[in-house]
Amino acid sequence: MPPDPSRVLLVGPNWLGDVVMALPAVRRWRRAHPAARLDVLSKPGVAAVWNAVEGIDGVVALPPGTPATFRTGLSLRAARYDEALILPNSFRSALVPWLAGIPRRRGTAFHARRVLVNDPVRFTAAQKAGLHQSREDLILLCGDPEGDLADTGFRPVPATAAALRALGVPEGPGPLVGVIPGAARGPSKRWPGFAEAARLVAEAVPGVRFAVCGGGGEAELCGRVAAEIGPAAASVAGRTSLPEFASLLAACACVLCNDSGGMHLASAAGVPVVAVFGRTDPAKTGPIGPHATLVRAEGVVVSRAIARDDPEAIAALASIAPSRVALPCISALSSP
Repeated sequence: MPPDPSRVLLVGPNWLGDVVMALPAVRRWRRAHPAARLDVLSKPGVAAVWNAVEGIDGVVALPPGTPATFRTGLSLRAARYDEALILPNSFRSALVPWLAGIPRRRGTAFHARRVLVNDPVRFTAAQKAGLHQSREDLILLCGDPEGDLADTGFRPVPATAAALRALGVPEGPGPLVGVIPGAARGPSKRWPGFAEAARLVAEAVPGVRFAVCGGGGEAELCGRVAAEIGPAAASVAGRTSLPEFASLLAACACVLCNDSGGMHLASAAGVPVVAVFGRTDPAKTGPIGPHATLVRAEGVVVSRAIARDDPEAIAALASIAPSRVALPCISALSSP
């Protein structure tokens, strides 16, 4: 058995949702190695999440491009890490620790990485078919899939009333509901019924307010949804940094969302989420927080690999009635 490492580099996932799903494994690893220094190598776009996670000692940015890959890898030699834990399956994610001269490099050996990964992790066919991605990460970091998936260590501070006011979120005595109508994967993950579901919530919950959230590229979509909901809603798309987005979600009493990075962010923060799934499989990539309700299309074959404009996925989402999404949100808002 290798000695307990004193300096470890965790190569983090590239996508927001994948980062969040890795947090339970990172928490369990940290408890097993309380004295080790744990730094995370992260794409700049998701680095802010790691800064809000308990037990992370430092974050190293990995800019895009081949020259940056080599520069970063060679510059990390001076840190003299004992071990690298490589969560992504890409060639690049294993190349950086190899260039850094890290003696023990743990990860999968897919994608011609066998020469780069000298502590390979193998999954059985049953594990790959039946385990949530968070449990795959637990195997990779900790050797087995056991662990509390709700234990994320992610603790964003809820946005203040002043911060919400500055974003243009409607004020009022009622609860705040987040609405995330977009998804990075495109139409195959975007349910079209959020505005109608929000109106049903507004009819049942006096004074409820809505913050429609998304990135800058989703400003048109979010603006349209907010306008369709009515004066109790405002779009904040493109107006928040990632930490501000997390704080906004933490201030919500409930979040309506697609299968998206925002879904994972809200769920990991402990916020009740109502998540809409078409052909994607929540058994593999569903929300890991303790207060998640899944609304699924009926009679569809799920898949882990769905094209952005998959017509079956789009039709599956369109078949979901707004009332199915509104009712669990109303229930969450009515709970003491």
